[in-house]
Amino acid sequence: MHIWRDRRWLRFVLVGGTCFLANLVVLYVGTDVLGWHYLVSMAASIVVANSLGWLLNRGWTFRSTNVRRLPEFARYLAVNLAATVASLALMALLVSGLGVHYLLASALLAAVFMVINFIAHRDWSFAPRDQTRS
Repeated sequence: MHIWRDRRWLRFVLVGGTCFLANLVVLYVGTDVLGWHYLVSMAASIVVANSLGWLLNRGWTFRSTNVRRLPEFARYLAVNLAATVASLALMALLVSGLGVHYLLASALLAAVFMVINFIAHRDWSFAPRDQTRS
């Protein structure tokens, strides 16, 4: 199914925006309110945003009924980690290698990886599984 016609696409985008805001809130609260080092706050915000994203995408976007939640969560995190590593590498290539402005490069990568992540989560992370497997 073409992603633009897939009703889950809009839900995926809304969940991504929600997770982005949650990331910022945790980063701010951890750093400015609780006095944590910004890297500790960032680590906490990543954990919160990824966990929230999995819960919302699982229950609302993809409506997963997979009873094996831990492997599903691991697949979800694997997609996100792979996208993060690829984004960092491509960001370096675009900015340092090709001279693209870092904000433009970031926006381009966000758009590209939003589509890639949607497809990966739809077709792998939250794909229906045989519930009888061990």
